[in-house]
Amino acid sequence: MRVKLQLVLCSDDDHEETVTDIVSLKKDYHRIEHLGLPLAESKQLLKHIQKKRLQQQIDRYLKTPSQCPDCESPLKAKHYTNRLFRTLFGTFKLPSPRLQHCKCQRRKTTSFRPLSALLTESVAPELLFKLNREWAAVFRGWYPDLKVEKWEKAA
Repeated sequence: MRVKLQLVLCSDDDHEETVTDIVSLKKDYHRIEHLGLPLAESKQLLKHIQKKRLQQQIDRYLKTPSQCPDCESPLKAKHYTNRLFRTLFGTFKLPSPRLQHCKCQRRKTTSFRPLSALLTESVAPELLFKLNREWAAVFRGWYPDLKVEKWEKAA
């Protein structure tokens, strides 16, 4: 049996924007080990979906502040860098342009990063929740085999 998974990203008015083939699996079903999806394949699928969804959301978010809110002229990009964002499914590089403010209004700074307003943290809330829960478990002694020194070095 062949299974083909696609990710279809739609706009708010249900218009299909992009169709991406995620994976095509050829699965045998004659043994118990072949039934369903293994955990490693499931994690890879979720990571790929997360990456595509993040890209779409960031691209859409960055289109909004690319015009001056006062005179609606396009803002010029001063510099392009990447910003790392950690999620439950891995660390992703997100484009983070530095845009120059329009000269129609006087501002405190000459440039800004629009992504900084959205990403106030470099870690997704779900990952922070998971890490905090693990820290609490270590300190309560639920996992005595884990050493606190290991966690301190990772922080």
